[in-house]
Amino acid sequence: MKTLHIIPNIAARRGGTAYAVMNILALERSLGINSTVISINADGVDAELFKSAKLVVLKPSFPKRFLFSKDGNEWLEENAHNYDLAVIHTIWGGFQVKAAQILHKNNIPFMIWPHGSLDPFDLQKKHYLKKLLGPIVIRQMLDKSKAVICTAKREAEKIEMYGSKTALKILPLPVSPSGKNGKRDNFRHKHYLGDNDFVLLFLSLIYYKKGLGILIPAIKKLSIYYPNIKLVIAGADLNGYEKKVRGWIRKYCLEDNVIMTGFLSGQDKYDAFAGSDCFVLPSMNENFGIAVVEALNASLPVLISRNVYIWEEIIASGGGWVCDYSVESLAESIKSILENPSDLKNKKDRAVYSARQFSPENLKPLYKNFYEEFICQEK
Repeated sequence: MKTLHIIPNIAARRGGTAYAVMNILALERSLGINSTVISINADGVDAELFKSAKLVVLKPSFPKRFLFSKDGNEWLEENAHNYDLAVIHTIWGGFQVKAAQILHKNNIPFMIWPHGSLDPFDLQKKHYLKKLLGPIVIRQMLDKSKAVICTAKREAEKIEMYGSKTALKILPLPVSPSGKNGKRDNFRHKHYLGDNDFVLLFLSLIYYKKGLGILIPAIKKLSIYYPNIKLVIAGADLNGYEKKVRGWIRKYCLEDNVIMTGFLSGQDKYDAFAGSDCFVLPSMNENFGIAVVEALNASLPVLISRNVYIWEEIIASGGGWVCDYSVESLAESIKSILENPSDLKNKKDRAVYSARQFSPENLKPLYKNFYEEFICQEK
């Protein structure tokens, strides 16, 4: 079986979608599936992420902001017939829309993996344009697709289908253990963290929806009573949001409590996991949360909001804590962690077990059945 994955952006700094596709490709390879990725290089290339597949990178066309690609369209016209199945990742872009039209015209079955782009929260961005295009352009894409894939039950419950009756399938994202050990002392020494400091790690895009707007005020409330609390913010800036975050740090006089490291990858990321006491992601919206599972794989328990759609699975397996999206709930949850070291140890001991439900080995039968079911339907 040969699959074609269509994704506009494959830059690691853009966040979870590139990592999600990387892990999907690795799982496909373990199933004997030959995969190709086509991207229009809209925001840089991290080819190393896609070593499990053939990578085709083409140029975007004017206007780049709408993700059009004449070269990409021509490549699809010439090569789409070589594949048994195509998967379109994310949906709001000229390249994705045109790809669906080309695939349908050439009788190539395709599926859509929105990665949260059809979530009501995400639809608030460019609301009027999406409200106009959704029932017409996106509805046609959905109707022509064989399935729409969600990564969590909650995403499937909330997804906007614009009236389309195309089947919804739930496939959790596979997240492989890194197999690498971080060095706690290296991280703490590098960032001037003491042995007795309690370190919360925020490792995600620096973006409005990630919860920094409540996390920093929560740290301010707690720092009065717990002066050894430290927050490490590790991530790439998106749309200039970092400037606002730095302004909050100054406003709340938290220069001694909050450290910003920039984007971390490789050994630096593993060291950050090892050097921290708790991972925190109080998002306004998160359709999965790959970094959450990566933290668990590194034996780091997690504190997440109820807006992270895999929170129920993590709480049920004992890997962490959940809070509401508010300064008060978040601060109270962190306080409880600080005052209950035995519970922290128990969660730490359960972290890897909690992550195991998202491992490729655990999800391989589910993906295998999914592809076999598709093949049977197409015969």
